[in-house]
Amino acid sequence: MSNLLARFAANIFWMARYLERAESLARILDINETYARDNPQGPDWKRALDLYGDTARFKTEHDEADAASVLYFYVLDRANPTSIAFAIAEARQNARSVRHLISTEMWTQLNIFHNYMAGLTQRDIRLSNLSKLCTHIKLDCQTIEGIAEGTLLRGEAWRFYQLGKYIERADQTTRVLDIGYERLSAGKDDAVISVQWNSLLRSVAGYHAYRSRHPAGSYASDVAAFLLYDEEFARAVALCVNRLSECLHDLNVRLGGERQADIEKARRSLEFTLETGLDQRFTVRRLQKFVDDLQVRIGQLSETIGNVYFNN
Repeated sequence: MSNLLARFAANIFWMARYLERAESLARILDINETYARDNPQGPDWKRALDLYGDTARFKTEHDEADAASVLYFYVLDRANPTSIAFAIAEARQNARSVRHLISTEMWTQLNIFHNYMAGLTQRDIRLSNLSKLCTHIKLDCQTIEGIAEGTLLRGEAWRFYQLGKYIERADQTTRVLDIGYERLSAGKDDAVISVQWNSLLRSVAGYHAYRSRHPAGSYASDVAAFLLYDEEFARAVALCVNRLSECLHDLNVRLGGERQADIEKARRSLEFTLETGLDQRFTVRRLQKFVDDLQVRIGQLSETIGNVYFNN
């Protein structure tokens, strides 16, 4: 790829990643608050910081991990590279660089979303308004995704958009599973736990899909297996890995040449970890270790794609 094409490919890839990241973070904030409704102590906001490895960065600006501070940090703080506001600003900046490759409708909707985020204040991120706010953010991200699906040409740009989307989606699904599994597996009240498992599934838009597989109940091992291995559920890690493999194959064919050895090695490593890393003996510790391993492999694949395609 030429330097110009490599730069555009990186822009498309990261635009997709940032949009997917914003939607997934909105889901995680929403589910964190939802789980806490039956907890008299309220949400454990430190858990969200731990999940993203942001505790040290957060403490440089805030003394206490309370709702107001954490929600500002993750929703409004443009200086925080893991916030929704930062993600949408970066998605828009990347889209500006490839304005000639995306539709007017997509560019317009992204600007509307960006302006909405820029207009939010502390009043808008109150805990009582969090679920409504997260729903708005998720719907805006889904609207842009729908426009991309309906308007992007199915060429190289589309493949790099899909790579960014599915790498980020796989990573974020492991995070949703991680934040929910430890809490719910330790619960004592079966009725409450069943409701909360359902809330976790709804947080990834997977409740009805899961029920089609398991009509009777919500068991920890079934939910974990569904989010990891179901090859027909759009946010399952297995489906994301399959889509990544297809896109990488298509790019290789379109751009010519043999399979890139470094990318193929990273892809196979991720695929192997997913297929062999977890058996039927589900425990919190085993699952967390497995999820950590998956996140490392996903990160390695993303880095390798960048080295091969974007650094020319």
